[in-house]
Amino acid sequence: MEQKTLDETWQDILGDLSSKVPKPSIKTWFNQVKPLAKVNDTLKLTVPNKIVKFWLEQKFNSFILSSTKSIFNEVKSIEYIIEDNTQSPKTRSTKNFSLFKKISIFEVNPQTNINPKYRFDNFVVGGNNELAFAAAQGISQDIGAKYNPLFIHGSVGLGKTHLIQAIGNEVLKKHNNAKKIKYTTSEQFTNGLINALKNQSIDDFKSKFRDIDVLIIDDVQFFSGKVKSQEELFHTFNVLYDEGKQIIFSSDRPPVVIPDIEDRLKSRFSGGLVVDIIIPDFETRVAILRSKSQERGVLIDNKILDIIAQKITRNIRELEGALNLILFKIKDVNKLTEDKINELLKDYLQVYYRNVTPKKIVKTITEFYSLKEDDMVKKTRKKEVIRPRQIAMYLLRDLGKMSYTSIGEFFNNRDHTTIIYSCEKIEKEVIHNLDLTQEIEIIKSKILHS
Repeated sequence: MEQKTLDETWQDILGDLSSKVPKPSIKTWFNQVKPLAKVNDTLKLTVPNKIVKFWLEQKFNSFILSSTKSIFNEVKSIEYIIEDNTQSPKTRSTKNFSLFKKISIFEVNPQTNINPKYRFDNFVVGGNNELAFAAAQGISQDIGAKYNPLFIHGSVGLGKTHLIQAIGNEVLKKHNNAKKIKYTTSEQFTNGLINALKNQSIDDFKSKFRDIDVLIIDDVQFFSGKVKSQEELFHTFNVLYDEGKQIIFSSDRPPVVIPDIEDRLKSRFSGGLVVDIIIPDFETRVAILRSKSQERGVLIDNKILDIIAQKITRNIRELEGALNLILFKIKDVNKLTEDKINELLKDYLQVYYRNVTPKKIVKTITEFYSLKEDDMVKKTRKKEVIRPRQIAMYLLRDLGKMSYTSIGEFFNNRDHTTIIYSCEKIEKEVIHNLDLTQEIEIIKSKILHS
């Protein structure tokens, strides 16, 4: 077969792959992959370096082989060959820098605080979130003109954060990054206000949240009882609203039932469009599992996905946790059976988030990493303790719903900025570190169901 024909055929294979693999993954991992030759039942591909080779072999090989077989039915394996790079050191350095930039595409944008992985095109739409999704899309096309503010509420793990950050990413894309957007949580807003008051930098704080085009605040239920934060948010809201800027809120409950929130602020929350996201139905749960497995480069039989979706019904976070646990326990998904799924998911069939206390969280983590509880709490910089301690802080925040200040007190009165750093460090790492994600999900399972 002529080289030109092989190149053209590779483009057909990539076209088939694009229906199975998310577009960002195609751009990141396949843009420097080239067909070398088809030898008997093997397709040989050149890759730029060991990182890409490892990633394609471990995460995408089954997809590549499936798409290749649709063109070359006789192909039974894919061989990845690292390209012989004879460029100068300067050229190689530039190329490697470009690769690392691509690897980092899911890092949180420091200007907007938005994670680029949250997009409309990887948000699974179903009957449970259809109205919220439509409203979010409408806002991204015409910010400040309708549904202002947009208030999305729903229980834990149903995709609220994904959707509200997707609005920000879409606005940035539509306006070529010309719009100023700021995403924050209520906790970050409050801590920022406290620091501004302490450092006498309140004008800088106000500018940070008022000199923008879109303000997105997550988990506003945690403004409950925080009088000064509510007052500052009220005035910030009025400034942005009067200037026609877009405001977006999320909460775990509707505005009218958030306790210890001033009526004037509740009125602002409810003044635009209030929509909810509910528990996904069976079909949506299957679609979510399929999307999550594709993101991980794994092909799982639809029957297996159906079984998981029948067992896990509460929220997306549980679905993803169950999927992570399965992929962690079973390396070869072709060996999954209904009995094996039932065995792996038996913990997930129990009541979620029961009897979760700070002591239980720390005890579970110390047992998992074979540490002493005293090591976790006392101020030591031992390497083997630092990461488990950071995970403990992250889970005290995620599962224990503790404030940064309370977590700091729990760890021998550590400064809350240290706690914020640890929590955010783990939160960012789980985005692209599947091993860490799986590790944390297993720890969560032990905490929640032991």
